[in-house]
Amino acid sequence: MVLEILQIAGACLFVVFFFGMCVFSHELGHFLAGRWRKLHIDAFSIGFRKVWGKKINGVEYRIGCIPLGGYVELPQIDATGEVPHAADGTELKRAKPLDRIITAFAGPLFNVLFGLALGTVIWLAGIPQDSPKLSSFEVISVPENSSEYQAGLRAGDRIVAINGENFRCTWAKFIEKSMFVIGDITLTVERDGKPVQICYTPQPNPDAPGRLAREKIAYPFYKVRIPLEMHPESGGPAALAGVRQGDILLAVNGRSVASFAELSHHFVFAREPLKLTLRRGDSTVVCDVMPEPVEDAEYGWKVGVSFAGREAVIMAPLAGSPAERAGLQADDTILTCDGQPVADAGSFIAKSRQSTGGSMELTVRRGESVLTVTLTPEKVCPRQIGISMQLYDHPTPFEQFRNILRQTWLSLRGMAVSGAHSVGLTEKTSSIKPHHMSGPLGIIDVLYHSVRKASVMTGLYFVVVISFALAIFNLLPLPVLDGGHIVFGLIELVFRKPLPTSLVKVLNAVFIGLLLMLMLYVSYFDVRRMLPAKWMSSAAPAVQTTEPVSK
Repeated sequence: MVLEILQIAGACLFVVFFFGMCVFSHELGHFLAGRWRKLHIDAFSIGFRKVWGKKINGVEYRIGCIPLGGYVELPQIDATGEVPHAADGTELKRAKPLDRIITAFAGPLFNVLFGLALGTVIWLAGIPQDSPKLSSFEVISVPENSSEYQAGLRAGDRIVAINGENFRCTWAKFIEKSMFVIGDITLTVERDGKPVQICYTPQPNPDAPGRLAREKIAYPFYKVRIPLEMHPESGGPAALAGVRQGDILLAVNGRSVASFAELSHHFVFAREPLKLTLRRGDSTVVCDVMPEPVEDAEYGWKVGVSFAGREAVIMAPLAGSPAERAGLQADDTILTCDGQPVADAGSFIAKSRQSTGGSMELTVRRGESVLTVTLTPEKVCPRQIGISMQLYDHPTPFEQFRNILRQTWLSLRGMAVSGAHSVGLTEKTSSIKPHHMSGPLGIIDVLYHSVRKASVMTGLYFVVVISFALAIFNLLPLPVLDGGHIVFGLIELVFRKPLPTSLVKVLNAVFIGLLLMLMLYVSYFDVRRMLPAKWMSSAAPAVQTTEPVSK
């Protein structure tokens, strides 16, 4: 409990510091450029809501009690054409167009520099990735009610191209490619040594992982086999059993395993050594490994079943588990638990977690029959065999920047196509919609969970994304943004006079209103995402399809 509180506190401090640094670096750029161009600066603040201030060389340096970045007061950047005034009412000269352009551009520039600096840390330390970079993916299952199955995709097919383009990427990057596709997706697969074209229209996947199901994103319905590369720890059970660095796991006790999460489920109820079938180069070896309890881990109640999706359909009972002893089988559907209907896998898992050792009476459909099964959850401790399967990618800072630019373009393109389709301007479709955007609330929420549930390096990578995205957003050529100030300055440079004051005021007022409406719009959907799924009548609980859930 204490450890969990410390983890939450640490994640909150991480969010406050780094989110604030993204804003602070932006304002620092404006401040330094303003000083360089000899513009009047009323104040430069670290944080908001002043609690301390000191004036040095005409600039009041402040510290605020709200540590979410800072701000700089530069009255001469005003592009309305009116005479600027200092904080004490002193009349100031209007800044030259070039000075305004440089000062406005410096904010986004410093965001990019801050992102590149953190990106260097990511490059050196590496960021966890979900799979090796592969040039093909083997399909292991396709739901019959999916658009991919109806188009002809089958288990055993090997995907080698998407929309005619070969790839070499992780599974997460491949999913990203498919989600950003405009219109239909054409997969080129190898089947019996021959190429086959599978063309289908992407559909929202209710079993997509995490919040993607609630967002109605066109996440792939099919599952693929991810090679599980073994990295045994020196002196651990796996190393002592003969597992070597780089071995590829093929099966556990003769049964194939699709993910590390699924593998870890086998450890929980193991009372005798597990037979790991491994590929080592061109040969196959078998190692007998006995999992050992994780030190200081908390015990929990589990029944030992895994589900492949949202429905309460058992994928397989785990060996040695209460589910196996009770006679549950693969493809059994759990209908009721202690007389209460089981709506989905998530509700059954929640019920089993609440057990205190008492028996549970299940009604199960098996084929055409309905059976009654008595199941007693077992209190077990997490176990491990001393291996690491975490792979790391080392993208350079400039690769990270290019990736953010590309994702920004693809997102804007997808939203534009969705909007055009909704008003009948195009027949093409995209699953990327305007409500998928996030504002400050959503950004902070994702940053918190990236640190709390993933790793510090994952959190740092997301900070890099935020910093780059802040630069890109502020460079949009819209009034009230830095890009708007740059455009106004360029117009004045070209035509030798500023835009009419009345026009600039109208443009500023209009775009302030539009940005406020946009902020309210995205914040509304941010709040919806943060609410529990059960509170949203239209949202279905999401259970990952790529990693079966076991309890």
